[in-house]
Amino acid sequence: MSGHSDRSKRVETSVHVYRLRLAPLADGGVVFAWDYPGSTLLRVRILRAPAGPDQAATPAAALEAGAAAAVVPEPEPDSGTSWQVVYDGDTGSFRDRGLPAASAWRYAVFARDGDGPWTLWRDEVVTLP
Repeated sequence: MSGHSDRSKRVETSVHVYRLRLAPLADGGVVFAWDYPGSTLLRVRILRAPAGPDQAATPAAALEAGAAAAVVPEPEPDSGTSWQVVYDGDTGSFRDRGLPAASAWRYAVFARDGDGPWTLWRDEVVTLP
């Protein structure tokens, strides 16, 4: 028996199968954690904008439609909006720190496999304690 892995048992990574958790922190931040089955890493990008009546425009038109798993183009902030990329990587967790108490923030979380299209995982407003 050889020491290499059996490729027939590998699970292909899909941007549509995942678990994502996010929660406000008492110390003025938001924690994100995600995982997914698969043998390759997904790239995750998190955008943040102030929430409220003058809420920033969506990072892509598909967000406005409210499709939870809509495939969208590159999630870059639109000109004139206040979206900011706060995370871009593949670590499995992220803490957005240093936010003022009792503030509300809108987060858009995207993922993609390799150079494939970005897929929206979540568009959510988080209010800090």
